[in-house]
Formats: sequence, structure tokens, C-alpha cells
Amino acid sequence: MDSDMPITLRTIVLVVATVSTACSPIAGTGSTVASAQDCRAYYVHTYRLDGMEAAAVLGEEQLSKDSATCASSGLVTRRHFDCAMAARSVDALRACGAPDT
Repeated sequence: MDSDMPITLRTIVLVVATVSTACSPIAGTGSTVASAQDCRAYYVHTYRLDGMEAAAVLGEEQLSKDSATCASSGLVTRRHFDCAMAARSVDALRACGAPDT
């Protein structure tokens, strides 16, 4: 992982990567984000809040893979997605809680 990446986003990326590889659809509560397009928008938005471009940090291929995994695993709940997409700062994103809540 890029050592220039801010610590907050680095932590979020590590948590999302760990959860997405270790969890099945039973993770989290409530309805989940169903489409890879929604997941991609979520990643793009959350990276942008931290001043980065998701495709530039992850690479297009990895961003596509992560988006597909997010959608198929039920990693991000609809509640968290809606909160995160409305967030206009990293602090507001943090206030949304974990992606699977």
C-alpha cells in the first residue's frame, strides 16, 4: 500500500479489503448495495473525500474487482451507502460507521 496514503483512508482500505475477502453475504445487517456500479461510486466518492482518485490509487482493474466483490458479498449496507454518499468530509464519513452497519 502506498506510504503516502493518509492514515485514515489507509485504515479504511485495509478494513474493506479484509472484510471483503473474509465475509459472505451474512455480514452486516439490513439490505445491502446490490450493484457493482453503486459500489464503484461508493469507492470513488470515499477516496475523493480524502483527496484521492480511486482508480489512480487502486488501478482500474483492482477497482473493478473490488466493486464486484463489494456487490456480491453484501459488504456495504444500504444505510451506510446512503450515509457515505451524503458525506462531504472524512469526519462525516467516519460518523457513518463501518460499511457493514
